[in-house]
Amino acid sequence: MEKYFNQEAKKTEGLFETLNPVYRVVYKNPIVGNRGESVYITLEANNEEQAKEKAMQNKEFTGYIFMKYFDGKYLKAYNPTGLYVIDKVEYFEGDPRA
Repeated sequence: MEKYFNQEAKKTEGLFETLNPVYRVVYKNPIVGNRGESVYITLEANNEEQAKEKAMQNKEFTGYIFMKYFDGKYLKAYNPTGLYVIDKVEYFEGDPRA
């Protein structure tokens, strides 16, 4: 395992020994918009609530949400798996025919 000097902890640690907590936040309102329409963002946060707060402060993320019809119960946060890019907003249009 590769080693490096952690400036914050003032000690040598293994690379990827301590990982920052990351959450993926999604807003998907089944009542407003096209079926399957959703917006995602992956953020570094300490817990789900903090991740949701950070997502709602992101102008690009909220730009895809009709704030007039915003309902917090459709805002979810979870731990992502696989590959992801932190702070990248992904928007999916959904299907207007459905």
